[in-house]
Formats: sequence, structure tokens, C-alpha cells
Amino acid sequence: MKLPAKSIQQVDVNIEDYYAVRLGAVWRGFKEESAAFKWLCFYIILEYVRPASLYPVIDVLPWTQLALLFAAFTAMSEKSIKWVKTPATQLDIVFMLLVLLSSVLAFRSASSYATIDVPLIWVFVYILIINVVNTERRFILFLLLFFLINFKMSQHGFSTFAMRGFSYSAWGVAGSPGWFRNAGDFGIAMAVFVPLLLSFIFALRQNWGKYKRWFFYFVVFTAVMSVLASSSRGAQLGLVSAGLWFVLKSEKAVKALLIASVLGVIMYSSMSDEMLAEYQDAGEDDTSENRLAHWAWGWEVAKDYPVLGVGYSNWLVYCDYHNPNGVHDDFRGRCLLPHNTYVELLAEMGWVGMVFYLWIVFYIFVSNVKTRKLAKGKGNSFVGYISHGLDGGLVAYLISSIFYSVLFYPFLWITLAMTVVVRQLAIKGSKELGAENIKSR
Repeated sequence: MKLPAKSIQQVDVNIEDYYAVRLGAVWRGFKEESAAFKWLCFYIILEYVRPASLYPVIDVLPWTQLALLFAAFTAMSEKSIKWVKTPATQLDIVFMLLVLLSSVLAFRSASSYATIDVPLIWVFVYILIINVVNTERRFILFLLLFFLINFKMSQHGFSTFAMRGFSYSAWGVAGSPGWFRNAGDFGIAMAVFVPLLLSFIFALRQNWGKYKRWFFYFVVFTAVMSVLASSSRGAQLGLVSAGLWFVLKSEKAVKALLIASVLGVIMYSSMSDEMLAEYQDAGEDDTSENRLAHWAWGWEVAKDYPVLGVGYSNWLVYCDYHNPNGVHDDFRGRCLLPHNTYVELLAEMGWVGMVFYLWIVFYIFVSNVKTRKLAKGKGNSFVGYISHGLDGGLVAYLISSIFYSVLFYPFLWITLAMTVVVRQLAIKGSKELGAENIKSR
């Protein structure tokens, strides 16, 4: 059903205004939201953008930690927030307990304790998201904020790429300070972003005018070009893998193949000769040989410590202590990270950690299948589309993480949280979601 061109001014914003992404109505709706939701959104902005790093003059307080604490405190006092019971939370908590246990039993526990806050904070953030983002309205607002943050990075990546004449740069393009300051990590963020944004577009584009549609398509384009600008083979392979995943699982395979082909042609035609040469030299260049040496040594470590590994965040200290031949790549002759999430996980947390990690991944895929079945049965396609986007983003992450150590980056944990949210929305049904306005198309 096509929505009307205008909506009446009102205190309680209609859900149809959210589907149409009417900015005035969306902003009014955000202002009406609870303090817990606003603090959570503020935390996400701080975590992804790191404004204090960009503007040192405001770096006078621990803004990120304060935002997270205020979000938790206000959430506890909000009557509309009920504890969400889901196996995902149990898996997440057990995995983090394994992180703690491996830290206690680590080769050098001090190295684990130095960064133990990172995985623990992700549990905290996950719990906040699944409990606070508990309505369709909030989820759309949360998605739009997530898209805006990523668009801030993608437009920077695209404009930088364009200003250098779409030429190759070995250093690529970086994103915001913090998680995405490295070109490879930035490339993965964009590869994860593209499938989720496309799913949002496919779900709601019939409610938009021509110019709004083209704007969202342009955002997708900037993200794809940013993946190229990053010069990250891992991120590029991740994005291509997500496209192939959509083609293989799509009920409209021809249409999906056409879209994937267009994106593929754009990517290939935009690649410089130097970038193509990197693919031709893969496995034989110095970078590949060094990574293969790290992977081989990591496999030996996993065989020596098969249960819980050498301990969370102990790869570097253990590697430097043993000083294995061929596993050095910086000017000081010290070890580097293996640039492989699976190898690092096996070495640091053993097979027990790997099993629970894969269990979390399996849960996301299975949960999204169940979400789509519920959404289809209740006539609402929005959460179904989003679940497809979460699957695609997860595929991009899983393939990219073969070439990068990104286990405790936002990618997996935000995806897990969103998966639980859309599952809960599907379970609640279509009364609040306004399913009569978004029929399966």
C-alpha cells in the first residue's frame, strides 16, 4: 500500500511516517522517546564516531562510559522495559565467561586483564540493545542512526577515493577513530553495512518518493566504493560473498543475480591495475607469506593448548616469548596479530571457545530463518527483510574475518543484538507494527 504524500502534525507520530522516513516526524518521534533509548543512541554515536578523538578539546570526561552507565541506569527505571529471555543471551554470557576463565588461566594473565573490559562491555551493550530497543518505532530509529553513522564514514571514504581519482593506495582509506581507524577494519564495516541497508531499502522503498530512493541508493554506492577505497582484499571478498549469498538464497534469483552483477561490475571496473595485481599475487606476496606463517604457528599453538588456549589477548606475548621462526613482520622483529579471527580464537581460547563462537553464529542464522517464517505468516515483510540483511552482513563479516583479527569488534555483537530484536518484534506480531501498511511484496 502506497502511503500518503504528507502526514498530519501530531504529538504521537504515526508508524507510517517512520516507514516513509519523514525526517521531521522521525525527529519528533525521537524526542518523544525515553531517556534510556536516547542514552543508548548517544552511546552508539560515541562508540562508532569517537568525537573526543576528533576534537581533543572535549576530551575532558569518559563520555562513552558515562553514556553507557546512564543508559543502564535509566533503563532500570523504565517500566516499559521487560527482561528479554532468549538463548542468545545465555550463549553470549557463557562465551564471555570463557573469556574470563581463559584470562585467569592465561600464559600471562596481566595481558588479558589489560583489555578485559572490551569483551565485557559488548555483553553489556548487547543486553541494553535487546531490552531497550523493544518496539518497531525504536528499532527503525536505531537503524536510521546506525545508517547515518555508517554513511558519515562511507561518504568520507568515497570522497577521498574520488579526490585521488579513484586510484590505488596501499594504505587505503580509514574510517572514524577507534574501531575503524584501520583501512581493513573500515572496509569490513562497509561490507557489513551494505546488505543491511539494501534490505531496509527493499522493505520500505515503495513508501518513498523518487529522490529519497535515489538518496538511499547513493548511500549504498558510497559504501561499496569505500570497500574498494580501503584496498582490503578481505573486505572486498566479504562483500562479494554477501552478494553471492543473496543470490543463492533468494526466491527471486534472477533479480538478485542482476543486482549482484551490477554491484560486481561497479566494483571490478573501479579496481585499479595495482589492486587487481594484489589478487594475482595472493598467496605469494610478502604479506600473504607472513600471514600464512602466523596461521601455521597459531595452529600449532592450538594443538598444544586445545581446551582454553593460551588465554584471551595473549597471542602477542606468547608469540614474542617463543620467538618462532618466520613469524615476524615489523621493524623490531616482533610478532604481529595473525590477521585471522579463527586462528587467533583457537590459539587464545581453544576449541571450547571456538565451539561457542560458532554456536553464536549458527544461532543468528537459525533465528533469522524463524523470524522470516513468523513475519511471512503475519503479513509483515519489514522484519523479514531486515533478517536477510543481518544474514548478509554476517556472511560478509565471517569471510572478511578470515583475513583480519576482529572478534571483539562491534560487527558480531551488534548483529547478534539486532537479530534478537527482530526476532522479538516478529514474535510480538503485527498489531503494533502496522503490517497492513507493509505487505509482503
